[in-house]
Amino acid sequence: MRRTLLFVLLFLAVASTGWAQRAFQFRVSVPNPSLGLGLEANLQRDLVALLYGDVVFSGPRFLLGGEVLFKPDLGQFDRDLRGIRPYFGGGLGLGLPNAEFALALSAGVEFALDRSTGLFIGGQSLFPFNAPSYGRLLFGATFR
Repeated sequence: MRRTLLFVLLFLAVASTGWAQRAFQFRVSVPNPSLGLGLEANLQRDLVALLYGDVVFSGPRFLLGGEVLFKPDLGQFDRDLRGIRPYFGGGLGLGLPNAEFALALSAGVEFALDRSTGLFIGGQSLFPFNAPSYGRLLFGATFR
């Protein structure tokens, strides 16, 4: 119970940072269909903290997680690649209602449509501590 409370408090603390910077994600994943929301907060120039919550329809169950992603804008290296942001990183996740903790690794790419909107596609591998690992394909939109 204390771990869950600590995780929720950490989620709320980082969520307030994401709210201040106005970076939200709408996420969809397959093959286990899920729908979710995420909050992004810039930590450094190319580092992003991501908190997300997904409703997984097989079950139903919930997946809450947090990741630190290295997400550089390729436009800083070549002006023609401006708005393309590959990312990779990882963090921890929590599957509810069973309270399954998992290690999460993510990689993908985001394409900016304009200064405040981007589309992304990526993959995420989840490694639960007490269950077999699985992967999923994520796609969605980011609004800054």
